Amino acid sequence: MKTRFGLISLFVFLGIVSFGQDQHTAKPKLIPIDTSFVLVEGGTFKMGTDKAVEPHESPAHEVTVNSFYLNKAEVTFAEFDKYTAATGKDSVPSGDWGRGLMPVFMVSWFDAVQYCNWLSEQQKLSKYYIINGREVSTVDTAKGYRLPTEAEWEFAARGGNKSNHTYFAGGDTISEVGWYIDNAGGRSHPVRQKRPNELGLYDMNGNVWEWVWDIYDWNYYKTSPTFDPRGPVSGPYRVMRGGAWYNYGNYAQVTTRQNNDPGFRQNSVGFRIARSYR
Repeated sequence: MKTRFGLISLFVFLGIVSFGQDQHTAKPKLIPIDTSFVLVEGGTFKMGTDKAVEPHESPAHEVTVNSFYLNKAEVTFAEFDKYTAATGKDSVPSGDWGRGLMPVFMVSWFDAVQYCNWLSEQQKLSKYYIINGREVSTVDTAKGYRLPTEAEWEFAARGGNKSNHTYFAGGDTISEVGWYIDNAGGRSHPVRQKRPNELGLYDMNGNVWEWVWDIYDWNYYKTSPTFDPRGPVSGPYRVMRGGAWYNYGNYAQVTTRQNNDPGFRQNSVGFRIARSYR
């Protein structure tokens, strides 16, 4: 992992807000997918920070994102186990940490996009991803599940248009909103145990890192498009957001980002799913 933390042992989501459009006319067209998702209404925010812990968290720059749906919690073992059982894939190990409502870990970025396509297929939705080995492209008109972009993730973690501008997703005290090194006891914990943020999203900081769509580039914030950025066109690594159970609080803020090979698996890395607003 390209991070100062070091490796932990290897057990270890249209009411489009567009320019010139009155925001009060942007009304939901689609009933929320189910109660486990929230509608994140589009808006403009300052992404990143000028008080970075790591240089790649800066500079702060203005970004506008469209509305989208995001799961309130990270994908759990209970949900992922249905996928592995249905597809005949190997079950993901959890050791003695338990399964059920634990956030799934030991999943790669490739595992995450494959899960999204499988879930879309189960619900008879058009698949968002075209997967050809390690080559993954998108069908942006598809209605199926996907990973959020990095910009979507941060906008949602900050509370979207309801943001109170806190350091962490839901408050300024991480112990109240997330599992991190001082309260996690050296492991992840079941989802939805801590206070949610302004949008009703849980565990956006701490617990497990969350894979997002974007390819990683250390300097991307300096050249990022203003409207709905989707990351660099090419590169070997994918972005992870939010920190995990082994991180100190300053490495698990709404601006925290890291990266790794899309095939990387670890007991501190999971994901949550999104759907486009259509």
